Amino acid sequence: MDNRFIELLKSKRRAPVVVAHRGDSFHAPENTLEAGRAAKKAGAHAWEIDVQLTRDGVPVLLHDESLKRTTDVAMKFAGDPRGKSGWYVSDFDWKEVETLDAGSWFVAESGGYRSAKQFGTLNALGDARKVFATGAVRIPTLEQTLRLTAELDFLINVELKSFPEGYPGLARTVLETIERTETASRVLISCFDHRELAKLRTLTAGSPDRAVPLGVLQSNPLHRPGLYTSQIVGAQTCHLSADCLGAHSTAYRASSSVGALWKDVIDDLRATQVPLLVWTVNAHGPGSLTDHLAQLGAEGLITDDPAGMLRSFG
Repeated sequence: MDNRFIELLKSKRRAPVVVAHRGDSFHAPENTLEAGRAAKKAGAHAWEIDVQLTRDGVPVLLHDESLKRTTDVAMKFAGDPRGKSGWYVSDFDWKEVETLDAGSWFVAESGGYRSAKQFGTLNALGDARKVFATGAVRIPTLEQTLRLTAELDFLINVELKSFPEGYPGLARTVLETIERTETASRVLISCFDHRELAKLRTLTAGSPDRAVPLGVLQSNPLHRPGLYTSQIVGAQTCHLSADCLGAHSTAYRASSSVGALWKDVIDDLRATQVPLLVWTVNAHGPGSLTDHLAQLGAEGLITDDPAGMLRSFG
């Protein structure tokens, strides 16, 4: 398969590929087109998004199972019985989801998880702060997102959010959307549920032109991550939390240095020629985790603050 994302990861760059986590989350509401544009403007090489299905099968961008944290669903649908089950996106049709305000929460003075106030960027947003507060920012569909990615000449990591409450058919629907938008050369698909990756392999078996590179997402340490990724799952990239490389180990906390990270992990990935992407890395600058992971040899780093990370690399 010809894929620009994989080519970039394997290009033996001086510094890691910078992937904007849910877009430029420091400066725009996560998982929105605005966050994608901001990530490109910040200089990121790619952006990462989360995808789920609505009740009527439309793939949309959303990280949480619930719409509550990042939209005004509880206010717009006040009294709706779906609130009792948690405002799951899988309980709403696209025509309902597209009416929701997905930007005001980000610039609220009260703050909140992953808001601009929590990130410390609220007062630096300038005119964008007013735009996000207008109520005009929307949850985008995957199709809108992929078309924007192509328009920006960008790369994208599509994470499949496989929740128990979600509808079946996510992998197939995402693949069909990629094909319809003719963006396969820009896309890398990852998932914590490695069965979804197996589904994608099955769907594209015998059709190399349909294949999209796959990434194993993992939050706990793996024995032989390279072997597991390439041979057992059949994926092309390994996406590990920083914890999987010892970033919060006793040794690293006592003496934060590249030598305190778990080199055996990256050695195994090197032996199997599997690129490593590490998430979510927001500590930048000399002597930071970003610096140490770059020295260790990670091919890609996923961050909420792409501009800050790029400044680290000079």
